[in-house]
Amino acid sequence: MKCPNCGAEINNTEFCEFCGSQITAEMQKNQEQLNKNGCPKCGSTNIKFTREKLGETKSKKGTQVIRATTGICNDCGHTWHTNDTPKKRKTWLWVLGWIFMFPAPLSFLLLRKKNMNKILKYGIIAVAWIIYFIFVVNNGGKNIDNNKHSTEVTSNNSITTSTDSSEESQTSFSFELVAGKAGKYGKEITMSKGTDMEEKLTVYYVPAGKYNVKNIGEYMTQVSVYKGIKKNAETGYDEYIDTGDIIVLDVNSEAEIEVPEGWFIEIHEPTHISLTAK
Repeated sequence: MKCPNCGAEINNTEFCEFCGSQITAEMQKNQEQLNKNGCPKCGSTNIKFTREKLGETKSKKGTQVIRATTGICNDCGHTWHTNDTPKKRKTWLWVLGWIFMFPAPLSFLLLRKKNMNKILKYGIIAVAWIIYFIFVVNNGGKNIDNNKHSTEVTSNNSITTSTDSSEESQTSFSFELVAGKAGKYGKEITMSKGTDMEEKLTVYYVPAGKYNVKNIGEYMTQVSVYKGIKKNAETGYDEYIDTGDIIVLDVNSEAEIEVPEGWFIEIHEPTHISLTAK
């Protein structure tokens, strides 16, 4: 192996016979690992090591010489400091910095530039931070406005919903139907479409339940409950699938009907009735 201090070829001894440096087990292990790793460029294990003096540091304890072991690949000629450990760059921190606080990494990079004009350097940094704070303040204000608007809308919707629910509650217990006018529950249908018996009607899909029906119009009327309609294959005309309650009411008279789920009420002009849920 090689002495990590002077780079001389030595045997497996505790001290270098050339410079006297102590060779620890850890040094031997590191040296073996370096030889095993080989050249970082081509991977060759045909390498040699030398020690280079990088400088000196002075302290109360005296002057300390700073050295580094330099590896030289005999195959590709690549050189490197074997005791240099590549620092892992935390790229994700830089990305987050540029996305959420771009002046911070910009300031760091500019401050490292020693040959840049100081006025220009600090001017760019100041402008970057000013733009950033303006952006933050404006967006903060928008968020407050949006939250306020959202609260107002929610409040208004709550009021509207409450009113609608109240109206629905009232109309679900008592409402009126006028023949030919769709209103809230009406749906237009065409019976026997394309035949000589074609008839356009407005039927009413009211909520299922039992109702007290009163004729508030000026003429006697009939109120019928049907499940639906289908075409008769033999006649070619539409007919009712199932028939429910059918009542005939004189003016101002009342009667009870039941409307199953999904069924409809059929009335003809000039019928005008009121229904009260029971």
